[in-house]
Amino acid sequence: MTKTPAHVRWARKYGQQIVLYAALALSAPGEYELALMAGWSPSVAWLMPAVMSLYAAIGASVAKAQKATARAAVGTPMEHEARRRSRNATFGALTALLMATAAQVAEHVLTTGATGVRAWVVIIVSAVPPLVAAHVLHIDPPMELEPTDEPSAPARVLEELERREHEAAGEPAGEPEEEEVDEPAEAPYEPLLVTYAEAAEAVDRSEVTVRGAANEGRLKKYEGGEPRRVYVDLRECHTVFSQSRRTVAGV
Repeated sequence: MTKTPAHVRWARKYGQQIVLYAALALSAPGEYELALMAGWSPSVAWLMPAVMSLYAAIGASVAKAQKATARAAVGTPMEHEARRRSRNATFGALTALLMATAAQVAEHVLTTGATGVRAWVVIIVSAVPPLVAAHVLHIDPPMELEPTDEPSAPARVLEELERREHEAAGEPAGEPEEEEVDEPAEAPYEPLLVTYAEAAEAVDRSEVTVRGAANEGRLKKYEGGEPRRVYVDLRECHTVFSQSRRTVAGV
C-alpha cells in the first residue's frame, strides 16, 4: 500500500481547523463594521462576529451531530424525536448561515457603494467566508475501512453463477472440502532385547524353553553385537508364555 505523503496527512489533521478559523477571521471585520454602522459602540461592536459567524458555525456543527444521531436512531423508540431535533437543528443552522452571509454582503455593498456587475462580485466574494465556515464543519474525515473476511463483489457474483448452474443441472451445489488434518505418526516399536537366560528368569521358564520357542519361530530372534549372540524381545516373551500358560490352564 502506498504511504500517504506527510503534507497530505498534516492537511487532513489540521487543515479543517485552520480553514474554519480563517473563514471566521475574514467574516469578523465586516460584521464589526456593520455593527458600527448600526450605531453600536465600539466597546460592544466586536461581539457581533461572535453572534453572527460563531453562531453559524456552532449551528452547522450541531446540525451535523443531530443528523448522525437521527441515522443511528432509525428503528428505535427515539427515531421520531431524533428526526425532529435534526430538522430543527438544520433549520437553525441554515438561518444562522443566511444571517451571517447577509451581514457580510450588506456591509461590503454599503462600504464600497458598488453597483451593477461590481455589486454582484462584492456579494459573491462577501458570502464566501461564512459559507466556507459552515461547509468545513460538514466535511467528514476519510473513512478507514476495517478488514473483512467477506468475499468481494466479483467473488460473490461468481459463486452465485456457479450455484445457479448446479441447480439448473440438477446437481447439489458443491460444499467446500474440509481440509484433512494429518494425524501424528506413531513412534516405531522398539523391542526390549534380553538374552535367553534373562528372558527365562523374567517369565519363570527355563532357558531351554525360551530357546526352543525362539527356534520354533514363536519368538523373533535378534542378532546381537557379539558373534553368535542372540536376543529376544522381553515383551514378546511375556505375551507368548502368558498365552501358553492360559492354554495349559484351560486344558
